[in-house]
Amino acid sequence: MAEKELQKTSEETTKTPSDDAGSLEDINERRPLKLDLAEFYKFDPEDLSADITSVCYSNLSYIQVAQRDVFIDFLQMPGVKRDGKMVISGTRVYLSHAAAQRLSESLNTLLKEVHRSGRMEKFKLTSDPIETTTKISRPAKEDQA
Repeated sequence: MAEKELQKTSEETTKTPSDDAGSLEDINERRPLKLDLAEFYKFDPEDLSADITSVCYSNLSYIQVAQRDVFIDFLQMPGVKRDGKMVISGTRVYLSHAAAQRLSESLNTLLKEVHRSGRMEKFKLTSDPIETTTKISRPAKEDQA
């Protein structure tokens, strides 16, 4: 009697989920399973939390458009000289064409609003043009007196 119970218990534990699913003929007759991926990624706006992992300041950007995407290099000028070469740090961001277009439209709208409201930093020109050069000059001793 105990041997029969042991054999029955052994058979129950070795059952696989496919044993309950039916024969292959039954499986082939079933309709395909449809998954809505939008449902998997659906969330409420209050459940959104940004995880900013990298922050950098950029004062120059270089934008390139390829056949499939757009990439923007946010550069930190003027750079640092290493081994006789100027090395410019930067961060590259890849975007789809649609995302780049949305970014462009958003920036345009925001900058127009900030400019219209007078909150944009303005560069003030002096009345006399300033000569821009990389050479350092010191005033003559007569000019210092």
